[in-house]
Amino acid sequence: MAAWPRRMLCGSIGLGIALAAGLATPALAAPKCTSNASYLIVEVSHGEDVGNTYLVRDNTASPKPACSTKKLKTDFVVGSRDDAFYLLKLVGNYLLIDAGTGPDRDLLIYDLASKKQVFSGGYSDDDIKIDSSKVVFWTGSAEKATKKNCKDLASIEKNGLTPVIEALATFDFTSGKLTRSNNLRCSAEQ
Repeated sequence: MAAWPRRMLCGSIGLGIALAAGLATPALAAPKCTSNASYLIVEVSHGEDVGNTYLVRDNTASPKPACSTKKLKTDFVVGSRDDAFYLLKLVGNYLLIDAGTGPDRDLLIYDLASKKQVFSGGYSDDDIKIDSSKVVFWTGSAEKATKKNCKDLASIEKNGLTPVIEALATFDFTSGKLTRSNNLRCSAEQ
């Protein structure tokens, strides 16, 4: 058996390692985008950290915006590296974001036409209902929990939780208005 020159052998091993390393490197995942007739939303993952940042682009522009995580000068940015934001839904001009890392969640509603946040508050993520005209959810009220309005008050406090009175709220996408009903319930928060 012929001996390979040392330089050639080392080069072959180096090439083999480089090829193996190249094959072991996963391909970059395609960006996750959501769109409607007016907006393209590009999700920028925080990688090892929780949450995402969202790049909002005008989907009526010509040429059409690309589904790319490269930030453009014209992008409206929702969130930052420190925010644990998760997209719930894009409805018309409204972007609905779930925020937080624990069991107590916040709902954020952005009016993309005005580039402003129009609602921020706690909500029950188990009971939210979103359709093309509105979002209905339970959110905190100013009412204090008492034995009269919270039948589970003692057990909630015994378990080290905080009793809160929530109101059923509706955000109407046509009017851009939030209304809280007189329909109340008692809930527990951490």
